[in-house]
Amino acid sequence: MNHQPILKRRQVSREELYALVWKTPMSRLSADFGLSGNGLAKICARLDVPVPPRGYWAKKDAGKPVLAYRLPPQKQGVPSHADIRPTPPVKPMPVEERQTRDVAVKAAESVTVPEATDRLHPMVRAWFAEHKREQKERAQENRRARRDVFGWSRALLADLTERDLYRFRVTSAVFRAVEVAGGDVVKAPVTGKVTFRVEGHDIACSIVEKLYRPLKVPDGEAWTAWPDHHQTGLHSSGFLRVTITTYLEGRQKQWIENDKQKIGDVLPEIAGAVIAGGAFLERREREREEAACRRREEEQRRLELQRQREAEERRWQRFTKAASDWEEHGRLLAFLAELKRRLPSEAPEAQEALRKRIEWAEGHATNLDPLCRGLQALDRWIEG
Repeated sequence: MNHQPILKRRQVSREELYALVWKTPMSRLSADFGLSGNGLAKICARLDVPVPPRGYWAKKDAGKPVLAYRLPPQKQGVPSHADIRPTPPVKPMPVEERQTRDVAVKAAESVTVPEATDRLHPMVRAWFAEHKREQKERAQENRRARRDVFGWSRALLADLTERDLYRFRVTSAVFRAVEVAGGDVVKAPVTGKVTFRVEGHDIACSIVEKLYRPLKVPDGEAWTAWPDHHQTGLHSSGFLRVTITTYLEGRQKQWIENDKQKIGDVLPEIAGAVIAGGAFLERREREREEAACRRREEEQRRLELQRQREAEERRWQRFTKAASDWEEHGRLLAFLAELKRRLPSEAPEAQEALRKRIEWAEGHATNLDPLCRGLQALDRWIEG
């Protein structure tokens, strides 16, 4: 059986990291550190370490001339070292969750992205009404503002674009796929930050445009009716991105469209991942409850052991006290016997008072005897 080596935390300097990234491709080097390529790139950026440009290693392997960037001097505020902690490996999916996912994938295979917008999911259809309402409100605000010298209003809301309509249709298909697989849609704002509910657990998901920042803003109309939903200067790449944003201990996934694959091609996979996420959260909650139950039981056992130790200590203290009382009783009896022996030698007028004192002492000495009421009474007193 092959076992992956256990990678440990490692501290590297800027100089050491610079030498490594120009000696070994990032994909291989990141694996040596136990990171993703993107994770290692972020560390290089934080330490201001330049990395080889795209195509560098292909050109070098082909014997073509390549240009290596120098390590710039360390700037103020840039750390000189980085602690690289390997990403913990994702635990394999349990059989029960894998079966749940497979059933969900099978159930969602019949769902497709609709070509028209007349039979969309009810929550997506509500976006059209919301858009028309907001359009009307902004138009009214603008008309009022024109009559008011100091009037202010929001910009008019544009008509829905082709990208908006495409996102609506794909989102509707994702909703349908999750529902036929056994989930529910509980939150669906037009921004695309949606929430599903599976087995009583919420799974947050984003269905949004994959954006980029162009060097030059493309000419033409805006790509969306809601430019204020996005950071200024970002533009649509022409592809959608679906991401499970709820933390699932490494199981949250992301799907990004490209020229060869659309979100409609992976609808069953998305639905399966959402349903499996609910099963994962259910299992994790069950495991937490079981762990809490074990902790309570362990605490009860600890308290019971402590109670037993304290009871045993009390029994032993009473036993030793009984032994001390018995020893003291014998010493007192010997002393009383000596007093009685010497009593006749005292003056007759004092003997009566001394006799009463001896009787008083005998009563107290008798009560001190732990055996005066029998062994069973003594045992009950010791047990408490």
